[in-house]
Amino acid sequence: MPELPEIETVRLQLAKVLPGKKIRKIEILKLKSFQGKKELAEGKEVIGVKRMAKVLLIDLAGDIDIAIHFKMTGQLVFEPAVQKSTKYEVPSAKGRIVGGHPTKDFTGELPSKHTRVIFRLDSGTLYFNDQRLFGWVMVNSEFKIQNLKFLQNLGPEPFDITGEEFEKLVSRSKRPIKLVLMDQTVISGVGNIYANDALWEAKVNPRRLANTLRGNQYKELYKSVLGVLREGIRYGGATAADAKYINLHGLGGHYQEHFRTYDREGEECLREDGGIIHKFSLGGRGTYFCPVCQR
Repeated sequence: MPELPEIETVRLQLAKVLPGKKIRKIEILKLKSFQGKKELAEGKEVIGVKRMAKVLLIDLAGDIDIAIHFKMTGQLVFEPAVQKSTKYEVPSAKGRIVGGHPTKDFTGELPSKHTRVIFRLDSGTLYFNDQRLFGWVMVNSEFKIQNLKFLQNLGPEPFDITGEEFEKLVSRSKRPIKLVLMDQTVISGVGNIYANDALWEAKVNPRRLANTLRGNQYKELYKSVLGVLREGIRYGGATAADAKYINLHGLGGHYQEHFRTYDREGEECLREDGGIIHKFSLGGRGTYFCPVCQR
């Protein structure tokens, strides 16, 4: 599932190309993937691109928003247009902007069998692809989207709170600390990859109950969460394990080259402390840790 750094990366990229463009037409290829009335967005100019936790928001003129939730396998691909003549434009694979779950659709011909919604712009095309049909696109007023129940229930992002506030939020729970970090109603934006790596950085066992950490550990964990998220954004997010062997022509993220524990089962701990990275299931998610340094 794309996490905060992956969504923030595509937001930053789309914010450079979408503002000022108009949505000429929206083509819905899969009704399950679309909510709202497309007519609210057609003909509207893009004002900006925002993000709330893992939801991308495209602001349109007239206080209309397009909300996009990637879920497990959602992705966005913006394909710029080049002028073929004075009358026609043709798509260009060069200069594509991609984000979300990496697959061959990042570089293949679009639309593909996974394309669910197409945004035809006055210059270029934006595709929403989703293999497993868990993600969605919603068009509605800015007020109604930002007051959706699940968005209202989101906790603050790590970037928006202090270390003291972080400690108050997580220390009230008796659940394993990794599950608390990933609970979007407590703190939003931290997914499985970055929770694993942040806990390694702070030398905290993922199974440790959140209310049993010592004062200094809360401080170190807060710093570690911020650190791995910022690093994830800097490297453009992570390319999922099942896309390692896809030739993405540099379009995928590179955080996976800096994994501390995630997807490193059986490998030596980077601290060279003699530990071997173990994997187990916690809350239904693959969890990685070093039994030597994470106690």
